[in-house]
Amino acid sequence: MSSIASQHYIDDPRLHTSRKLESLLSAYSVSLPTDETGWEHGRASAAASLSEIYPRFLIEKALDYLHLVRYQLSGKPLAYDQFFRVLKLYEEDRIELRDALLRLMIMCKEYPVVLLELNYFLPPRYRFNVHTLEPSSVYLQTPGENVRAPI
Repeated sequence: MSSIASQHYIDDPRLHTSRKLESLLSAYSVSLPTDETGWEHGRASAAASLSEIYPRFLIEKALDYLHLVRYQLSGKPLAYDQFFRVLKLYEEDRIELRDALLRLMIMCKEYPVVLLELNYFLPPRYRFNVHTLEPSSVYLQTPGENVRAPI
């Protein structure tokens, strides 16, 4: 690989973002216990094994996010798995990123922190925004549009 090609690979934000989403899904696929005491032990084990593939800071961010999603969606038994199933559909190229994010926005509009924290793993020009002064005001910003979550 030439140095120009290598530099392009390093600077390509889509590849970096793809790696972020990939690390998040890899962290999800590791079987983590649901109780708090088991979670910390499982987290340490997952971080150790996945840090051989991904940078440690990325794995820590992904595991923190998993914990947040698990906590926020604890009142919805199937929502946690459905959330990551949607991301997996995107990763497998079965749906477009915009469609995956719209599904997540509808699913999690009552949990804006879940959407806001997902921004870290999204490509440039894709972003969730929440307007706290308006009830149910979650927006998805994409390169071509801004979409508001249905009420």
